[in-house]
Amino acid sequence: MILRPYRLTAAIVSLTALCAGPLAQAQVLEEVVVTAQKREQSLQDVGVSVTAFSGEQIKDLGFTNSVDVIAQTPGLSYGTPTAEGNNASLTLRGVGLADFNDNNEGPVAVYVDEVYVSALSGVTFQLFDLERVEVLRGPQGTLYGRNTTGGLVHFVSVKPSEETQGYFEVTVAENSQFKVEGALGGSLGDAVQARLSYAHNEYDGYVDNRGPGTEDPNDADNNAARLQLAFQPTDAIDVLFNVHGSKNNANMGAWQHEATYSPDGGVTSLPLPADLNLYGSCPGCDAFGYRDDDDDPWAGAYDRDGDLDIENKGASLNFQWAGDSVTLTSITAFENFERLYEEDTDISPFKIVHNTYTADIDQFTQEIRLSGETDAMHWLAGFYYYDQETDGGFQIDASGIGFIIGDANYKQETSSWSLFGQIEYDLSDRWSVIGGLRYTDEERELDYLSQELNGLLPPDANVMFDYDEKISHDNVTGKLELDFRPTDSTLIYGSVSLGTKSAGFNTGLLDETGLFGLTVRGDVPYGEEELTSYEVGFKTDLFGGTSRLNASAFYYDYSDYQAFAFVNLNQVIFNTDATVTGMELEFVTNPIEGLDILLGASLLDAEAEDIPLNDASGITRDRTMTLAPDFSLNGVVRYEWGVSAGRVAAQVDFNYQDETFFDIQNHPISREDGYDVWNARLTYYSQDDTWSVSAFVNNLFEEEYRVYSFDVTNLFGFNQVAYGRPRWAGVSFRYNLN
Repeated sequence: MILRPYRLTAAIVSLTALCAGPLAQAQVLEEVVVTAQKREQSLQDVGVSVTAFSGEQIKDLGFTNSVDVIAQTPGLSYGTPTAEGNNASLTLRGVGLADFNDNNEGPVAVYVDEVYVSALSGVTFQLFDLERVEVLRGPQGTLYGRNTTGGLVHFVSVKPSEETQGYFEVTVAENSQFKVEGALGGSLGDAVQARLSYAHNEYDGYVDNRGPGTEDPNDADNNAARLQLAFQPTDAIDVLFNVHGSKNNANMGAWQHEATYSPDGGVTSLPLPADLNLYGSCPGCDAFGYRDDDDDPWAGAYDRDGDLDIENKGASLNFQWAGDSVTLTSITAFENFERLYEEDTDISPFKIVHNTYTADIDQFTQEIRLSGETDAMHWLAGFYYYDQETDGGFQIDASGIGFIIGDANYKQETSSWSLFGQIEYDLSDRWSVIGGLRYTDEERELDYLSQELNGLLPPDANVMFDYDEKISHDNVTGKLELDFRPTDSTLIYGSVSLGTKSAGFNTGLLDETGLFGLTVRGDVPYGEEELTSYEVGFKTDLFGGTSRLNASAFYYDYSDYQAFAFVNLNQVIFNTDATVTGMELEFVTNPIEGLDILLGASLLDAEAEDIPLNDASGITRDRTMTLAPDFSLNGVVRYEWGVSAGRVAAQVDFNYQDETFFDIQNHPISREDGYDVWNARLTYYSQDDTWSVSAFVNNLFEEEYRVYSFDVTNLFGFNQVAYGRPRWAGVSFRYNLN
C-alpha cells in the first residue's frame, strides 16, 4: 500500500485554507521547554534540530513503548534484528548500526533521566509517567559525547512535587491485551517529596503458530516500576534519588520464512520461484526442504517457543547545588541489564537450527557539571566517567541436522573518561556564538572463546577461536555555532559539529579452524567512526504565534563509518566512508480554536562507499545505508470541541516511509517498498478533567509492512522477515488525581 493521496491532499488543502482564514479563534502555541543543552530553554531558542513530545502528547498519541516515538519524528527509524522487544537498532538521519551483539552500542544514544543507556537490550522499554521526550538530531559531541554521531533520544520522567498528584489508567484491547499504569506522589514532610510509578502490559501472541510449538508468538508480559525521592536539605541543595526496574517475559522471534536464492553466487539475493527445486529438497523450498506458502504475515510454523527475558534494574543519585553565580550538578548512576533469548532460527516446524543468546551487562556512570551565566554569557564545564562490563555468550545448535556448530562466551570491559565545556556568548541583541570541546579517553578489552561441541575436532583441541586483546583511543569532539535572531520569534542558525562512536570488537561466531569459515584476527577489532556535520536551520513562529515552522538542512562527512554485514556464520562490523545529505521540516499549527495539526517530513540521501561483495572477488560498490528512506512523512490532525459536561477530541495520525533497505548489500529481498500506517483515536474528557475514556484503532487499514529482514540465503536458502503489528483496537480509561 502507498500513502493514500486523497487523504493527504485533503489534509493539506484543509490546512492551507485554515491558515489563510481568520485567526480570531486561534490559540497561541504553548512554549515547549527542553534541556538539549543541559539547561532549560525554549525549543525555539535552541540551535539544534529537536523534536519534543510532552507527557500529554505522548498520552494522546497512544505511545506505550520507547520506539513508538519514531512514528512522529522526522528522520528517525529503527529495526529489530532479533525480533520485537529485543535489541533494537535506532537510525537517525541514516546513522545507525544494524548489529545485534550485546557487546555493541548504537550511534544514536538513549538517555533516561540524564543517564546513558548503553545496552541494546535496554533501548526498548515501556513508557509511563513521562514529562517529555526529546530527540536531538546530529552529533552531540560536546555535552553528551558518548556514541552520539547520529544524535540522541532523551526520556524524562515526571518528578516528585509538593502537591499530591497521580493518575490511574487501564486499557483493554485486542489479543487479550490488559494494560494498567499509574503514579502517586506528593509531600512526605518538610523538604521531602516522593513519587511512585508503575506499569504493566500483557497481551497474547498476535502471530498464529501452525507448528508444534506450544505458544502463539509475539506476546508480552511487561512490568516496570520507578520510585523517586526528592530532598531539599537547604535552600541551595536539591537531591533526587531514583530507583527503578523492569522485566519483560515474552515469546518472540516470530519471523516470516521467505525461501530465497542467489543466481550469481552471492551478488544478489532473490525470492525463490515456487517451481524451482534449486537445493534438491523440494520445489520452492529452502536448503532444509521447507517453504512457508500461506501468504499470511501474521502466521507461521514454529517448533521452538522463542523465550525472551529482559530484566533491568538501576538507581541514580542527582545532586544539585545552586550558588549565587554557579551551579554544581552531580549524577551518579548504576544500571544492570540481563537478557536471555531463545530463537527458532530456521523458522520452520522442524528442529534444524536453534540459536540462544545470553548477556549480563553492568554499567556505572558519573557526571559532574559546573555551569553559570552572566548578562552576555552561559557557560558549562564537566567531567564524565563510564565503566561497563558485558558477560555475553551464544550457542548455535544445529543438532536437528546432526551437530552443534559452536558455543561462544566472552567478557568485554570498557572504561572511558571525558572532559568537556561549552560557552554561549551574546555578540549583540541579535547575534550569539556557541563553542564547545570534549576530550575523551577510552580503553576496551575483549576476552573471547569459541568451541566446537560436536566432536568434529579432538576434545583437547576443539577451540575455534581464543582471543584476549585491548584497544584504546582518545579523541577531541566539539561544535561551533552561530545564531541570528532577526525577530523575537525567529532563530536562524548554522553549525559545524564533530561526533565519534567508540571502537569495538566483533563477537559473532569467530572461527579460524577452517570448519565454518576463516576469521582473520585483524578483523576482530574495528576502529572508531568520526562524523563531521555541517548544518543550517531556522525556527519561527507564524500567524501571530498560532503556527510554528522549524526546518534544517545538513551535510555529513562520515569517516570510518561502522558498517555491518552478515558474512557466512558471522556478524561483521567494518570501517568505510560515507556521506549523508538531507533536510527535515516540522510544522505545527492551531489555526482555529480546538484544531491542532502537526506535519513532519524528512528528505535523505545516505550512501556508504566501497561495500565489498559477500564473496572473495574483492569487488566493492557504493550502497544505500540501512534503514535510511529517501523520504518520510508524518502527521497528526486533532480536533477538540465542547459537549455537555465535558469535551470530545477526535484524532488521526499517520506515518509514511519511502523505500528502505535492511541490509548494506541492498539485496532486492532486503528492500521494503514505501508504506503508510494510520491510527485513529476518539476521547471524551470530563468537565473537570478528572477522568477520560478513549477508543483507538492502530494500523487502521491493516497495512502489511516489514520492519526488518535478515538474509541468510548463502547459508540456508531463506530470508528472515519481521512484520509490523496488525490492526489493533481497544479502549482506555484514565483517572487523574489533581
